[in-house]
Amino acid sequence: MPTKSIPIKDILIDGGTQQRPVDDDVVKRYKALMADGVKFPPVCIVTDGNNNYLWDGFHRYFAHLRLGKKYIEACVENGTRRDAIFFSFKANKENAFPRQPGTAKGIVEKMLADEEWSKMPQTEIAKWVGVTQGFVSKTLAELMKQTEAKEQTDTKSYPITSNRIEPESEPKKEVSRSKTVKVKRGKSEYDQNVPEKKVLDSTGRQVPEHLVKYFERANEYRQMIKQLNDMFKTVRTGKEAGDLFYKFIKIENLTAEIGNVKRIFRFAMPYAVCRFCGGDENNDECRSCGGAGFVNEMAYRATPKELQ
Repeated sequence: MPTKSIPIKDILIDGGTQQRPVDDDVVKRYKALMADGVKFPPVCIVTDGNNNYLWDGFHRYFAHLRLGKKYIEACVENGTRRDAIFFSFKANKENAFPRQPGTAKGIVEKMLADEEWSKMPQTEIAKWVGVTQGFVSKTLAELMKQTEAKEQTDTKSYPITSNRIEPESEPKKEVSRSKTVKVKRGKSEYDQNVPEKKVLDSTGRQVPEHLVKYFERANEYRQMIKQLNDMFKTVRTGKEAGDLFYKFIKIENLTAEIGNVKRIFRFAMPYAVCRFCGGDENNDECRSCGGAGFVNEMAYRATPKELQ
């Protein structure tokens, strides 16, 4: 791929394309080698015509900065910020400074949390990230186990049984605060303080007024899950009682299928206000929430802690 010299000041490094922390010792070592004349491979950039997203070569980038360089050699491809993030998932899987422990797992979790990338076969995810298919499968199982464990802790309305995946707990308790409104009594008008509802998301942060309706509607999903639980209970009870009406229903298959449907509803619920766009439901460019203004629990859990 042809390379070009790019002004360092025109390169963006805060677009979510860095999947591991920068090691200062490695930067110092690269800087010393560069000062001695050692040639390093070009960094990798995706450009959308206005923004240049660095997705591979962060240690080389910072070494150039410390040397006072104004330009850096780069391989440049056309694409979007989302493309750059996707490319960054495969960076450093085979060469250069090895990934720190936990980096690969964090990448796999992000892909499994994404609506599009999670549809990739596990073998393709594994090949892209540079791990085994078993590693991807294990990570998915751990994520599901974590969410189910949280359900057991949070769920208040419905008892847990071994065959049930319950709805997530309600959003954080509503807190009252007051606002001033104009009140008329006959010909007189005066100010009066009235309670104003304040809704918190599942992380304890206030939900913007324009998003409250979506967080409150999460109860619709909870009701659907309850109906699925009731349906499963009816069938299981009938099977245990020997009701021939249910003879051809395999309870193991039904358990798995209903479990999958309930997970779909579970991860459709609004969980947290999007931290990247601040809850802007009209921001279609936000790659975290896609213009919803909120994210589900899986997406939130896969977000780096410093960005949550």
